[in-house]
Amino acid sequence: MGKDRNRKSLIRLIANTIVHKIVAEHTNRPESKEFLNSEVIEYRSQTEKMSKNYNWNDEDKGIIKEKALEQIKKKMSFKYSDVSFSHEEAEGLIDGEITNIGI
Repeated sequence: MGKDRNRKSLIRLIANTIVHKIVAEHTNRPESKEFLNSEVIEYRSQTEKMSKNYNWNDEDKGIIKEKALEQIKKKMSFKYSDVSFSHEEAEGLIDGEITNIGI
């Protein structure tokens, strides 16, 4: 896989991680939290593996952050429209995730 294709997959994985974090935090169904948290762990594990394949420069990080935010907004409005969240919260979570996986 090329770097561009890996970047797209990385964006998808980061977006899925953040979406599950947001939904787990804001859900009204306590029985769903354990499942959602296990999904966060799984997506993060996949993200960490994929992120190690390349060196990511500041331009890549900017693209990853921008595209991941777009995907989060799209997924949240389409699949979890009943969950309200702030865009600042999502941006903060993306920044934290990028830092945690070491890119």
